[in-house]
Amino acid sequence: MTLYIDTKLTVTDTDVVSTVGSWHPSLPLLAIGSYHQEKGGFVTIFQENGIALEDCVWPILFSNQVTALAWHPTRKLLVVGWDGGELYIWLEYAWARLEAPHNAALTTIAFSLGGGRLLASDAAGSLSGWQASSGAPLTSFHHQLGDVITHITFCSPQPSSESSIRGLARAAVAGDENALDALAAWRPRTTARMREGIQPDNHSCYAAQDNGVILYIDSSGSCTEVLSAPGSVIFMGIISNIYLLVAWESGGALSLTRFLTAEDGILSSDTHVRMSARNGQSIVLCGNFYVAVITGGNLIRIWDSETGDNDVLPNEREDIASGDTLTSINYCSLSDTLCCGTSQGNIYFWRRDHRNSWKLISSTTVKGTVKEVSWGSEGLMNPLLHVNCITSVYLLREQPVCWGYSPNAWMVQKSAHEIAVLNDANINSSIKSTITVRALAFQDQYVALGDGKEVQIWVCNKDNEIKFTLLRSFPWKTDVLIIYNDILVGVVTPHIECYTITGTSLGILPSTEGEGEPIGITNTNKFIVIASMDGTLKLAEITKKGLRMPYPPKNCYQMIEDFGEVMRASVNCTGRYICLSLANAGLAPDPRLYLWDVANDVITNSLLSENTSPPFQSVPIAIVWDANDPRIVAVHMRSVDFDRIHLFFCHEGSLFEYKNWCSSQELFTLDFMLCALSTPYVVVLSQQNIKKIIMREFEDSTDHEDAGVRQVLDFLYYIMTGHLEKAVVVGTNISGSKGSVIWDSLAKECVARKRPDVGAVCLGKMGNIKGALMMRKAMNDNDIDDTCKVGILALNLGMTDEAELLFKEAQRPDLITRLVAAKEGGLNEITTSGNDGENVLLVKSAQHKLAKVLWSNGETGSALKLFESAGTLVPHVPRMLIAQGQAPALAQYVSSSNDPTLITWWGHYLESIGDLDGALEAYGRAHDFGEQTRLLCHMNKLEEAEKLCQKNKPAMYQMARFLEMQPDNTEKVVKLYIKCGAVTSAIRVAAEATAWNLVWRAGSASATHALHAASILENAGQNEQAIALYQKAGKPHMALKLAINCGDTNAMIAAVESLGDRVDPEQAHILASYLREADHHSHAAALLATAGKYEEALDIVEQSATPLSEDLSERLAAPAGTAGRDALLRRLADVLGGRGLYHQAAKRLAHAGDKAGAMRWLMRSGDADRIATFAAATRDRAAQLMAADYLRRHSDWRTRPDLTRHILHFYTRAKAYNKLAAFYAECAKTEVDEYGNYDKALEALKEATRCLSKSSDPETGVQTMALQEQAAFVKRFLDMKKSLEAGELNAGITSGQQLLRAVSGRSGLVTEEKVLKLITLLAPNHPDTPQFELQLKALQQNPEEKSLSTDSPDQSIEEII
Repeated sequence: MTLYIDTKLTVTDTDVVSTVGSWHPSLPLLAIGSYHQEKGGFVTIFQENGIALEDCVWPILFSNQVTALAWHPTRKLLVVGWDGGELYIWLEYAWARLEAPHNAALTTIAFSLGGGRLLASDAAGSLSGWQASSGAPLTSFHHQLGDVITHITFCSPQPSSESSIRGLARAAVAGDENALDALAAWRPRTTARMREGIQPDNHSCYAAQDNGVILYIDSSGSCTEVLSAPGSVIFMGIISNIYLLVAWESGGALSLTRFLTAEDGILSSDTHVRMSARNGQSIVLCGNFYVAVITGGNLIRIWDSETGDNDVLPNEREDIASGDTLTSINYCSLSDTLCCGTSQGNIYFWRRDHRNSWKLISSTTVKGTVKEVSWGSEGLMNPLLHVNCITSVYLLREQPVCWGYSPNAWMVQKSAHEIAVLNDANINSSIKSTITVRALAFQDQYVALGDGKEVQIWVCNKDNEIKFTLLRSFPWKTDVLIIYNDILVGVVTPHIECYTITGTSLGILPSTEGEGEPIGITNTNKFIVIASMDGTLKLAEITKKGLRMPYPPKNCYQMIEDFGEVMRASVNCTGRYICLSLANAGLAPDPRLYLWDVANDVITNSLLSENTSPPFQSVPIAIVWDANDPRIVAVHMRSVDFDRIHLFFCHEGSLFEYKNWCSSQELFTLDFMLCALSTPYVVVLSQQNIKKIIMREFEDSTDHEDAGVRQVLDFLYYIMTGHLEKAVVVGTNISGSKGSVIWDSLAKECVARKRPDVGAVCLGKMGNIKGALMMRKAMNDNDIDDTCKVGILALNLGMTDEAELLFKEAQRPDLITRLVAAKEGGLNEITTSGNDGENVLLVKSAQHKLAKVLWSNGETGSALKLFESAGTLVPHVPRMLIAQGQAPALAQYVSSSNDPTLITWWGHYLESIGDLDGALEAYGRAHDFGEQTRLLCHMNKLEEAEKLCQKNKPAMYQMARFLEMQPDNTEKVVKLYIKCGAVTSAIRVAAEATAWNLVWRAGSASATHALHAASILENAGQNEQAIALYQKAGKPHMALKLAINCGDTNAMIAAVESLGDRVDPEQAHILASYLREADHHSHAAALLATAGKYEEALDIVEQSATPLSEDLSERLAAPAGTAGRDALLRRLADVLGGRGLYHQAAKRLAHAGDKAGAMRWLMRSGDADRIATFAAATRDRAAQLMAADYLRRHSDWRTRPDLTRHILHFYTRAKAYNKLAAFYAECAKTEVDEYGNYDKALEALKEATRCLSKSSDPETGVQTMALQEQAAFVKRFLDMKKSLEAGELNAGITSGQQLLRAVSGRSGLVTEEKVLKLITLLAPNHPDTPQFELQLKALQQNPEEKSLSTDSPDQSIEEII
């Protein structure tokens, strides 16, 4: 918010008329051409403060007046033209006359944009060109054109662009790098543009003559006619570097034409508009492509030359004084402000907002009729406005509106000397000061006002808190005022000074040379923070003795990377945290918000812009801490579109945003400025009024006591910092009507943090019972993931967009479709979307609903298409068309359709109106044989109907229905019903005809219908058939009950066999007694076992000689968990074993855990394979040892290698190493005796020896020696054999003789007989062979008495070998 403070410019004489004025393009210098009736014309140069330059001798030309002024773009060079043809220059405080070829009044003087070319023209049609790049201008060329040149417009040296901060921001966000570069050329704090040393230039220009001819003057000075306008040219301007806008008057109207320029100056018409206008001063360019024109009716028309759009100022909500006339208009590119003066001295200011709409932001009044307004000093922070009222000249300066705020009263500057005061009761008053207010400070009962030279102290009246009286004033050259208690702080560059309200100085806070001058100072209560031009931050405390620095100064260049300048700085009320906004090294605004923990000297930053990389969308422009709570800070963020206020909680050096703190966003669409934060209010300045925005959590409460406010702030603090459990505890203790609001805030934070558990609690606290129940159900459903639960929470809070995003994250298209369908216009959105991943059924449902809506609205065509897409043509489309009397259209639609459902509906419709042939044809097209058969029967065309019955079941059904109405067709009808699958109808027809055989036949066709048929037969007394159907229906209990009632034993037995494990114990006792009386003991036992009466069932089996089948054995076996199961299984095993069922007996003992007992029963069965299999499956060592012994003794393991492997494996598992060694020895003997394989025998003996070495029996030494001796004999035998086979007869005979002596008289694997046989066989020609043959015969005649082997597994190794 700004005010425009006017300063009247004074010259040395009175009664002076101002004829012309001109601003320097880059310096704060204003040249005014004046005329005095007696002294003549003269020029005065004023500074930005409205004071004329000193020590400057002004040239005065008697009887002449100034007609034209022109400043050099960069140099302090002013060119003045007079009505006598004289040209004067002012160059660095010195005046000089140029020898110019002009004898008539100068009409136009203009510099090129770079200042290298100067053009001057006079009323006689003379044009001169000057070279003006350095020093005094020098003549370059001169033309005598004859016609007067009224306007000169130089061509742009480079593409033009927006130069306002707002325009640059818009272009930068759009990705314009040039705009980013231009934006970096502004100092953020002072908004001062840094001009380059050398400006680009273009010496070519366009010149308009009073006869409508436009000339192009190139850089060499050559003139070419490029256009002849049909009127007097009153305006020319360059648009976007490539267009020339020309305005001329003709026929009482104004024509504006935009021409496209070429390099040679040729103009091509681009666009044109015609409107009414006042004069040449009524047109101005206002930004890229925009033109502002004062038209008839006191209106300003804004024309967009690019799009042709028009806007009108003032709009319907903005009024100007009645009878007033708009006289002059001008545009400031820096602030994007349009200014318009009127005949009554009113000046209005419009500024463009984020939607590119112009809004009236301020107005002021000067004395006199405004002839001309012009903006200048656009290189400064606040541009200056020159207002020429002919007899007086004003300089208007834009300054921020001064304001002051306390909880009980607040004040706003209304004008240069007036301050408006308002309190809570809406009672107002004012302070009228004698000084121009440029600074204001207000606290409690004191108000300090300053104008940069003097400070006034005003005090509140005791009887009226909004009435203030001037207490005193004292000189103090400060533009900034801060007040705390009765202490004043101000800035007197380069120091900070401190005074009491009585005007007593308390000293200064000096600035060293390296710190730079202060550019920003703010306070929160007694703490102030000072930012200097060189990046130094100081924290000071206001005390009664002056300023005190609790911490040393800090240089931001050392703390922050890429630091350029401090834009804003603010300290919290305890002095611990300082919040900063900065500019980077390129002096472009940094979108980050910095937080400096002064006590710990730690600095952190947070990126508030939505973009994570340049260009950023918003930057912080104001920072305010709460005056009482050190945790909360407000930040005013400015973006291209609009401004917004963000609230943050500070926790352990980090900022946590408090989102959705304001329920209404209307204020943020207006121009406003953040002023103060005084919870529960955020105080802003909007439309020159203080407005208090209450936080959402306090809207329902009128009592804002400190304790209650503190409680709510604690609640919000815990929410934002993530301590949700603590927030629940604090929120429970908060009383008042604002309970639902605070729980709503917590619930929304739970959505952001994905905490559905706490959110469910919040819904209950809010009184949202439906939502709380929904959340409870969702929380207890393990099939719903956490993201979906959060989405359900968001939905109950009205956060539909967030809920949709969460459902997308959870990949639940069904929930997304339902959510979209519930929104306004959601049905249309679903039907037009092309998302194939959505739930098809929900999409079809949405299409159907939308079609019904369109039907009700009379949109038949659209509804029909949607019914087709949804697949719900019938019955809605026919009904819709019939209701609208469009039966022919429906008939045509049906004839072109292939939908059988629709065609069948059409057949029904034709049948209803009596067109049976048409209906029959329709049924045929739809291939509906059932309807055809029905209609043919109705038409008595039975032969055709019977032919159709051969094709499908619906036709049979319709034929059966027709025959059912005819007499004596029961059997045929039943058969047809059964064939078409309508069994229930078949049973019904047969029962009605008491044809019980047909009932039984129909029931037997399907187990599903057997129960129904059985109940009918039971009621009819057909017990046998009913029992059979009950059995077929899987209801043996009902069959058994019926069998008991009728005494049918066979039926009882059949029922028992099909009972399974479902029987009632009491019923089992009754039925078992019936069966025992009928000598069906096995069935009685099975029934009792099924009922769980295992002991009674075993008693029946033991007492009777009933055979035990495997199924009965399974039923008698008690399942796991039965009391006394082991004893029952042993008893059952004894019964089974006693009847020779050894395998079943073994199985029962195995189930009882008696593996050894099971093995005994298997051994009695003699089944070696089952014994081996069982032993291999069990882990019982005793059973495995028994199996090995049995197989070794009773099985033919010598011919079955698999049994041999089993025996070895079982002995090894049982760790019976002695028996294992004996078995290996037995294997060796078998290899020798039966196969003569001494090699395998030797290997077996070695294995036997290794087994004995593992045995823990201390008496295995003798056996080991016997094995080793036999192994040695076998080895010697093999060696002898190899020698003889190799032809070494002597060596072989010698070895044989030695072996004979060793085995002589001893039994074993190698005997004398075996040795002699080998010698006689392999050495028949040896001299000693006859002797060996005699010995062999003697042994054969007197054989030793062989010991009979017991083949016992307990034989010793000596006995075996």
